[in-house]
Amino acid sequence: MTVPNLVTVGRLVLVAIGAWLGFSARHEALAVSLLITAAVLDVFDGWYARTFASTTSLGKHLDPFADKVLVTVIMLWLGRDAASVTVWCLVGLSLGRELAMTLFRMYSARRLGRLIPASGPGKLKMFLQCAGGLTLLGITHFLGRHVPAPYVIASLSAMLVVSVWAMAGYIKAKGPAADHEQAHFALRSPG
Repeated sequence: MTVPNLVTVGRLVLVAIGAWLGFSARHEALAVSLLITAAVLDVFDGWYARTFASTTSLGKHLDPFADKVLVTVIMLWLGRDAASVTVWCLVGLSLGRELAMTLFRMYSARRLGRLIPASGPGKLKMFLQCAGGLTLLGITHFLGRHVPAPYVIASLSAMLVVSVWAMAGYIKAKGPAADHEQAHFALRSPG
C-alpha cells in the first residue's frame, strides 16, 4: 500500500461516514465537511502519485472507484434535498453516465488489456461535480438556506453536459474505432 492508495482508502471511509451522517440527517454540516475533505484529498493523492512516482495498478482502479462513490453520494444528496422530479431525472442521467463509463473501463481493462486514465475533460467533469455539488450542499447545510430547484437544475445540467462530452472523448479515443484506426495506421506505416 502506497501513500496515495492509503489516502484513497481514507477518502472512501470519509465518504461513507459523510453519507451516513448526511442521509440520516445527523450533523449534516459535518457530513458536507467530510465530503469536501474527501474531494480535496483526491487532488492530493493524484499529485502525490505523479510527483513521487507512486502510481500503482491498484491505485489506477481504486482512485476512479472512490471518485464514483463520492460523486454518487453528492448526486443522491442533491436529489433528496431538491425533492424535484426534474432534479431526480438529471441525477439518474448523471449516475447512468458514471455507470456506463465504469462498465466501459472494465471492458477495456478485461477484454482489451488496457486501463483508461483520466483525461482533461474527465478531470474537469469531476471538479465540476464536486465543486458544484458541494457548493450547493454547503449553502443548504452550512448556511441553512434553501437552494431553489431551478438553480440545482441548471447546475446539474451543466455538469451533465460536461460529463457526456468527457465520455464521448473517452469512447472516441479508446473505443473499438480507435483500435481500428491504430491498426489501419500500423498497416500503412512503413517498417
